[in-house]
Amino acid sequence: MSSLDMRSSLSVCALFLAAATNLHAQSNVGVEIDDLVDNRVSAGGFSGTLELRVKLKGTNLDRAAAARILVKEARDDRGNVLADPSSVPDFMAREYNSGTLNVSLKQPARAASSVKIKGTVELYVPARDPSALVKVDKALAKLDAPLASKALKDAKIEITPLSHDGYAAAMKARKITDKDIAMIREQGKAHGASDKDIETAIELAKAFESMDSDPPEGAVILSGKKADFDRIYRVEILGTDGKPIDVGSRSSSTRGESSIMTLQPSSPAPPGSTLQLSLLTQKSRVSFPFELSVTLP
Repeated sequence: MSSLDMRSSLSVCALFLAAATNLHAQSNVGVEIDDLVDNRVSAGGFSGTLELRVKLKGTNLDRAAAARILVKEARDDRGNVLADPSSVPDFMAREYNSGTLNVSLKQPARAASSVKIKGTVELYVPARDPSALVKVDKALAKLDAPLASKALKDAKIEITPLSHDGYAAAMKARKITDKDIAMIREQGKAHGASDKDIETAIELAKAFESMDSDPPEGAVILSGKKADFDRIYRVEILGTDGKPIDVGSRSSSTRGESSIMTLQPSSPAPPGSTLQLSLLTQKSRVSFPFELSVTLP
């Protein structure tokens, strides 16, 4: 390679790196209130909520595929804590709801007149990391075996497309046993729950189990650990022509550490279809801290 070619290659690399970091370097993303619903309730044991709809403001937001709001702290002017920092919402596609995001908090005190919120705006920008987009060719040709992908292996993500029999076996393995019920009771007592609350939790678990049914005809069913699915923003089905197949409905079911994702395409996906997974890698996520003061009605 000549010195001129080398300089050209270095210039291209420099431009790529500059583009990849440009969002964070030149952006100053913040939030502002778009709508507020104050549902303070004082009747019986019912408790209300404070629902906020916020919109993002700043530059280069069009480069983000999705966004979410992580609330680290929320208090009313009476000192009451209104948020659970351990609650992590899913990313929301930027084209949904005109790009607005919802924030749900506990109800403020009846006498409270304002709320202060501290948190982070997190953007998902897959273009910042080439490894964020993984394609697995002929992913549905071999069912009931983990997807064969070096990229997924490197990311330590294991996803398995299921056959009808594989799905039935997975559902059987997820059925609530007497041991599970005993564990619910034990954990409930350890946390100080009443016998009534414990029995309600058991009935709720059984109700969710009863909702399991055979998947619709032509559905694409993926199984894996919840922690692995938590690192996937979206799964798309690409036809043999490389174009996305319309997915009419998506659903996920989690029991313990295992999850099952069901994709219902508008037309059956051919065996030669490709699965395209958008991964939430560290490089593909950009965070901006924010503080917000909300005046209550």
